[in-house]
Amino acid sequence: MIRKTLIIISMFTFLFCVETTKEGVLFLYENKNAESVFLVGSMNNWDQTMTPMEKDKNGIWRVILKLEPSKYSYKFFVDGNWYFDQENPNFEDDGFGGSNSIIEINKQGKLVKRKNLNSTGIKSSFNPKIYFQGRYFSNNILTKNKVKRFMLNKPEHELDFGIRIKFGSNMEGYTLLNVNNVREGTDMWKTHLNYKRTNINLKTDYFNVSSFDNFGIITFDDPLHIVGDIGLYNYDFGYNQGGFYAETSEKFSETVYSLSNFNVKAQLLFSDVVGYEEDDVSASRIKLIRSINKNNEFTFGMSKYSYLALEEDNNELIKDHDNYAFDFLYSKDINKDGWKDKMNLSFFGEYSAFKNSDEDSIKLVWMEGYNLISGISVAFPRALKVYTTFQKTSLNLEREFGRKRYTFGFDFINKNVSWNLIGQFWENIFYSNLDWGNYYIYIEETDGNGRWFQTQTEVPFEKYSIIGYKQGFLWESDFIYYFKIKGYKSSFNMKNHIAQYGLLYEPKLIDNNFILGVEITNKVKVIIDTRIPYYNDPFLNLETDYNKNKDVFMSTFYEIAYYFSNNIWLSIGYGVDPSVINIVTDKFYDRGRQEYLNEVGQLSETIKTNYASLGDKIRQAEKALGSEKQINLKAVITF
Repeated sequence: MIRKTLIIISMFTFLFCVETTKEGVLFLYENKNAESVFLVGSMNNWDQTMTPMEKDKNGIWRVILKLEPSKYSYKFFVDGNWYFDQENPNFEDDGFGGSNSIIEINKQGKLVKRKNLNSTGIKSSFNPKIYFQGRYFSNNILTKNKVKRFMLNKPEHELDFGIRIKFGSNMEGYTLLNVNNVREGTDMWKTHLNYKRTNINLKTDYFNVSSFDNFGIITFDDPLHIVGDIGLYNYDFGYNQGGFYAETSEKFSETVYSLSNFNVKAQLLFSDVVGYEEDDVSASRIKLIRSINKNNEFTFGMSKYSYLALEEDNNELIKDHDNYAFDFLYSKDINKDGWKDKMNLSFFGEYSAFKNSDEDSIKLVWMEGYNLISGISVAFPRALKVYTTFQKTSLNLEREFGRKRYTFGFDFINKNVSWNLIGQFWENIFYSNLDWGNYYIYIEETDGNGRWFQTQTEVPFEKYSIIGYKQGFLWESDFIYYFKIKGYKSSFNMKNHIAQYGLLYEPKLIDNNFILGVEITNKVKVIIDTRIPYYNDPFLNLETDYNKNKDVFMSTFYEIAYYFSNNIWLSIGYGVDPSVINIVTDKFYDRGRQEYLNEVGQLSETIKTNYASLGDKIRQAEKALGSEKQINLKAVITF
């Protein structure tokens, strides 16, 4: 049985990273960390500099050559090291104890794709390719808050060590191990190499399969995202989960289309919550796609999501969340002579209903509700996309609750300017008094989706001042302008978050960030990042008055960074660093100040229990942020 399985897996790996195009023969090599890659072989007399390859944003190196019908041998010359093509099953002995990859071009200019074109060299039957990937991060903070001198806090050292193994183009696995002395609460020499997450992918002709553990893997593409798009930071589904995910392939869709004129895509998900004995998630989705003509497409989708859990103190009590949804998308491309790009017009909508119940001897439904969304987006031919949506939420807890929310925005990008603006207005409908704790947990933290078990439940700091009101208006703007100062590449980034009761009311909070970046050289960059919030909230007793110097807060972070390469850099900064590592995704993000405010002011805990004292807590946290004296020394090596 094992042998048969290995034979089947091997059959799926016989694909090339070489293909023929109208322009010639395309060679591909994947290595996002490489600095230079050259194609070297019999087609260029093994010249190590004649044929450089170019890297795209995904780390794929490529080059196209016009080749006459013949057989060719080749290798990749990567940062001074030789590599044969692990994706090509055809190879030969290079005479030096290794292998050269080989291809053959026929008289029609096509690639001869057959197994064992020669294959007399050193290479395993699985074509394994092993990458050691990861990141070392060192963070040293010196503070001067309570003493006369700067004192070094416990340095933080974190090593993410990843092992990625590719068995050809169709099968790969990735495991991430981690060392962090601060998180483990000990000295660096006492730390352990801890398992963090893993993911294994297998692609076959008709379906793709993934096995994952604590790995963000999927977001369904329906408008309400019945799976994924979780919390404030839109996390993919899979973090803090372990399970199995499968989806149909493009070939499956094309096969169905040849029989029915419909493209079909199906997805299936099973997982278990990490750390719990019996908390299970199952989800599925199917899409039917019909092309009316080459410029018009209609999609209809159906999704289902289920969460089952055993109560910790009562193993006979089952807590159940059931959610199903129907959605549609109509997309139209518009092309005209003289346009550089096409224009796209899309209409979309979805209805999603959920029900929460407890079941032992009898089944008791304690919450049910629905979400309805509709919207339109227009992507213009060059630099602009505009969109708007309407969403209605209705649920019944111990009391009825409803909400209508309107969202609109645009994305604009050209050579020197990038501007993303999103506005959101909502109106809450409280049919009777609703308990504050339930309102915050089941509506604000989970956005009214009924998922009491959702773990990524952050509420944005800028929303605190208008939370719980019958209506609210939230703006988010991110504007970047690129320019030069005396020949130095520079950028000015202005980020604004505005919270107000309504469009015609004075804002309760305007959170302003002004970021100036200057490249002194191609290796040295300077950043000045200033945050100036403005409060106007009489209920929380937070009212900024510049004339009286009341509730005036400002914090600035200065940083100079030196880049040895794109993957190795170090920096020194002063102030609270806005750029920190997200412990869920392991990526840098710009919520450092918000995390500092939440931690110092204990805002998340306060808002759930004693909203009236939130103003004092925010004032305390803002003062601490503005007066914090920190020197930050960071070093990052990505490999």
